Amino acid sequence: MGSLLHLPYRGLGSEEALHQLADALPDALFTTDLTGRVTYWNAAAERITGWTSAEALGRDCSILAGDAIHGCVCGTGPIKCGLVTQGRTTKTCTLRTKDGRLLQIVKNAVLIAAQDGSPAGALETFAAVGQPSDSRCEVSARPEGDFCGMIGRHPVMQDLYRTIDQVARSSATVIILGESGSGKECVAEAIHRGSRRAGGPFVRVSCSALNENLLESELFGHVKGAFTGALKDRRGRFQEAHGGTLLLDEIGDISPAVQVKLLRVIEQREIERVGDSAPLKVDVRLLSATHRNLKAMVEEGRFRADLYFRLAVFPLRLPSLREHLEDLPQLAEAWLDRLAAGGSPRPRAISAGAMACLTAFDWPGNVRELQNALEFAALRANGGVMEEAHLPEEVRHRRPQVPLAAAPAAPLAPGRSASMLDHARLTEVLGATGWNRAEAARRLGVSRVTLWKRLKQLQLNEPT
Repeated sequence: MGSLLHLPYRGLGSEEALHQLADALPDALFTTDLTGRVTYWNAAAERITGWTSAEALGRDCSILAGDAIHGCVCGTGPIKCGLVTQGRTTKTCTLRTKDGRLLQIVKNAVLIAAQDGSPAGALETFAAVGQPSDSRCEVSARPEGDFCGMIGRHPVMQDLYRTIDQVARSSATVIILGESGSGKECVAEAIHRGSRRAGGPFVRVSCSALNENLLESELFGHVKGAFTGALKDRRGRFQEAHGGTLLLDEIGDISPAVQVKLLRVIEQREIERVGDSAPLKVDVRLLSATHRNLKAMVEEGRFRADLYFRLAVFPLRLPSLREHLEDLPQLAEAWLDRLAAGGSPRPRAISAGAMACLTAFDWPGNVRELQNALEFAALRANGGVMEEAHLPEEVRHRRPQVPLAAAPAAPLAPGRSASMLDHARLTEVLGATGWNRAEAARRLGVSRVTLWKRLKQLQLNEPT
């Protein structure tokens, strides 16, 4: 419990006295380092979660499977979850117990500072406010438009929820394909939480954030003395995810050397730590995600074909925000609620002009870009009505480009079905509107859903 010693508890005596005090508390208490790895776990945390101290120590706090619906994104550490900037937070959220049941809790977290005042980790306490539930991320068990932290009532999102529900029940290796910022990590966590491994850890690795040597050590671990700076043995993320799920985010960015080693792990279900020749068995469900076109990379010789086919047993495509703009009001409200839970000012309302501006934008950065824009606007609105003037400049002024010479197409007669929209007609109108589906649907005299269905039938996609 060394990390607790940075707090003003020195008058209580020895570290052992601190252990006894923490174990006597009725509420769960644990500490983490800056990466989110557990450094202490008291007796109440064992009782409430089912995870023993020996099982929890050294693992990511993602073993609690925090519920992103309520703003608790576990496993990312105090830096990424915002605690470093907030200093303290109190939230109501859910955790998943070791046996896979959901439990509502009230959580308090404070930042731990080092002797020099720099952030060193976090101390969190929580108390259960509800009974564990057997609820999983099933479409039938969730209100419409709400699925494992993802929001959307559009048909493309409902199709996505059903697909996640189906694939989660299997043990298939899934690759999640989608644009940057579209929520690939949320999909991966939903697959984990709906699977038989929900009681195990969910571990994430960003393959694009590390160079080849660091990524190899991060994935497989290393032994003391394996390289300069390896002062002690280190568990890799495959070991951390044993019995659970490992997400390799941006898998298209890994080097050829790491591709070879990853292929060996998939085939043999064992790893070798850097500097060690003794293989270690691992039981991990592997998920991967990328915004790249891996098929094209295979054809170009930049990604191994044998690895691709093992990773892409079940390709799952995540729609961009442009494909379900009807969900934007609901997404905006949910994100503003989350910001308010973190202490940011909550706009009293979003004006019609601001909402029209938001729905007219094409959101190349998807949901992540929307979240950033809303946070910016909420700060400027300062608790009042969010107006168009509060939005970022690029959102206010950037519109899909419509050729000046393009005359408005005559709308179809009311009641025309999707089957009456031929390929040429759709291509003409969508081209004239810069692939603004809302405007195209208006000109054609059909609903967005009708237009979406016909595009899907014709397999007509926006040209890149």
